[in-house]
Amino acid sequence: MIIRNILDYTRRLAPFDLADEWDNVGLLVGSEGAKVSRVLLALDITPAVVEEARECGAELIVSHHPVIFDPLRTLAPDTAPYLLAKYNIAALCLHTNLDRAEQGVNAALAQALELRHTTLYPEEYLLVGEPDSPMPADAFAAFIKERLHAPSVRYTNGVVTRVAISSGGGGEGVALCGKYDCDAFVTGELKHHHYNYAVDHGIAAFDAGHYPTENIVIEPLRQMLTEQFPDAAFLVTERYPCPYKAL
Repeated sequence: MIIRNILDYTRRLAPFDLADEWDNVGLLVGSEGAKVSRVLLALDITPAVVEEARECGAELIVSHHPVIFDPLRTLAPDTAPYLLAKYNIAALCLHTNLDRAEQGVNAALAQALELRHTTLYPEEYLLVGEPDSPMPADAFAAFIKERLHAPSVRYTNGVVTRVAISSGGGGEGVALCGKYDCDAFVTGELKHHHYNYAVDHGIAAFDAGHYPTENIVIEPLRQMLTEQFPDAAFLVTERYPCPYKAL
């Protein structure tokens, strides 16, 4: 098998033209024609993840966040792009295109939170669904924390009956709750004005952290790739846990 096989599959799974113009997705390091038998999956490609790939014999790393985003003006030896080139390891990055995909990040987050009757609105980076039964905000916050293994969940009060979710840094989506008749909103980053908006509009808003709300897609992605390419080994990184803690 060659990297082009995986690249073509991910183009169908999360078409690259779904990505924002500012984004950088696709095969960012390596050659499409390179042979591949082991693949490491991670939310981010850090130097530790590259070293892990080298040690486990992975020829390719698939990540959500782009390993090359801003223009590279220098290439220091302790950076991930340098190490990828040094060890001849390719990098395939699926970012905002995976956010918008039908089997992408928001879909994985909704499944983890056991939401029903879900509808994806890719143009808004939003997915809307419902819990099994109405829940007070504190109970739903505890449920989110447990399901996502999140260090903490910050939230505003309310009753959860219809939920909009926008993973990662999707805090601006709280303003769409009225448009989609939602009384709750789950994301990975809420700023101060987002909390104020939620309180003023009676929305139970939940900030579960960028990492927990996006890393949730890595295992489902591994399963899909394994099913599609049973002759290759797809592994999830063990060296990139949630980078922050909470008291």
